[in-house]
Amino acid sequence: MPDATRQPWRYRLDQSIRELVMRIIGWLAPEFNPADVDPRSPSINNILLVRANFRMGNAVLALPAIAAFRKTFPDARIDFVGSPISELLFEQQPLNHHYLAPRRFPQVLWQYPRLMRKLRAQGYDLAVDVSCSQSGGAAFIIGLSGARIRAGIAGKWDHLFNLKIAKPRHPNKYCKLTELFAALNLDSVNSVGSVEFSNVEKQAALTELQSLVGENSGKTVGVFVGGRKLRGKRWPLENFAGVIDELHQRGIRVVTFFGPEEKDLADSLRASVDPSIPIIFEPSVRKFAAMISHLDLLICCDSGPMHLACAAGVRVVAIFREEEVQRWSPPASSARTVTAPNGVAAVTVVQAALDELALVKPTGSGPIKPQAAVQG
Repeated sequence: MPDATRQPWRYRLDQSIRELVMRIIGWLAPEFNPADVDPRSPSINNILLVRANFRMGNAVLALPAIAAFRKTFPDARIDFVGSPISELLFEQQPLNHHYLAPRRFPQVLWQYPRLMRKLRAQGYDLAVDVSCSQSGGAAFIIGLSGARIRAGIAGKWDHLFNLKIAKPRHPNKYCKLTELFAALNLDSVNSVGSVEFSNVEKQAALTELQSLVGENSGKTVGVFVGGRKLRGKRWPLENFAGVIDELHQRGIRVVTFFGPEEKDLADSLRASVDPSIPIIFEPSVRKFAAMISHLDLLICCDSGPMHLACAAGVRVVAIFREEEVQRWSPPASSARTVTAPNGVAAVTVVQAALDELALVKPTGSGPIKPQAAVQG
């Protein structure tokens, strides 16, 4: 009987080829004496940051790195290699250029060499993997970037770096970034980062939101119905519906959002809540982010929109599985984390939302102070 835990042969072959390619790149990458590295040296004028991940949340988590490097090196050229979603989210960030990391086969066969030629032509003084993890994709790009100093976390692919940073001790993604900045002697910044919008984007988003919920002075709560289903992060639909209806019955303006991965829930959700409650699918990630930036509160699961809302300056009630809290929960200054051993009840989320709304100033300018995590 075949071993169900054994990986498919094609996956094992792909993994073996990738490891061989990485080792070859490590042999080809130029040597450099780490003892000579001073990340704050005046000779650092050309910087490359890399976050080669294609999920929304991971893109958002790179925002503090952009802010830290720009604050520390105000006059340097700073470029970024990332995903299509980071290219959109970073439109107003203080970057000189954003390069796209190839993803799809077979296009990567010619897109990666083209990208490497462009990067090497820039003559970077410093290239850094800002994922705070042992990312093979980022190591590949940094190893072939031609940068004089190639920095990343010590681990599986660190033979491609000549500045190896000790693995962060804290499991939390936000805290890991803070440790990375300290290791590189960068100026301190807000660990959440900030998504920036133009005045036109902000006003257009506000106008659309007001067209959905009205222009009165009441508080507005957004609910994002979603989460990675394959990772078990999606809260039951009936729980979301219960929270939405309860807040609506209390006279709170509620607007519900769902993304492309939640399209299968749209019809069921519409049949489960009051028909007067707006239910929105907004395909533009920047428009979605600009809309939620005008909310008084967003309720959501551990997801990309959770991180995005925090970076947009919105208080969040974040519904977590217990095993994910340590790694992914945002700081208490940005979000109230709600978790429970056997799953979070709808009544617990409603109460957390009401507690947060009680701290919002009458003008809707935001919460007064952070709250600790809630168990229930």
